[in-house]
Amino acid sequence: MEKQQQFRRTKRIEVRFGVERASYLGFTVDVSATGLFLKTSTVFPPQTDLVLELTLPDQGILSLRGTVMWSKRVPPQLARHVKKAGMGIELIEPSAAYREFVALLAVVPVPSAVD
Repeated sequence: MEKQQQFRRTKRIEVRFGVERASYLGFTVDVSATGLFLKTSTVFPPQTDLVLELTLPDQGILSLRGTVMWSKRVPPQLARHVKKAGMGIELIEPSAAYREFVALLAVVPVPSAVD
């Protein structure tokens, strides 16, 4: 399996997700143009297709679809203490709005020159 080489940006975003409807809650740890890591105690097995609803900082909601690439189940009481408790999700045809959101995260402000 080839390791993902995409730019990843640490970003915590509320995500509702599920197989047919978004009925579970999780939070992103990092995002990229092609996928995201979803921290949650509710995990699905690899190759499961999910619907995702990301609540953006401006309170807009992005609807996406993705496939679980890997998952790690951890008891709910330990989930906040384990770094990789959740699922790695590859997005299926991410929308232009999602790609734009990730691209804006990648823009690093240039410090202004001080005289």
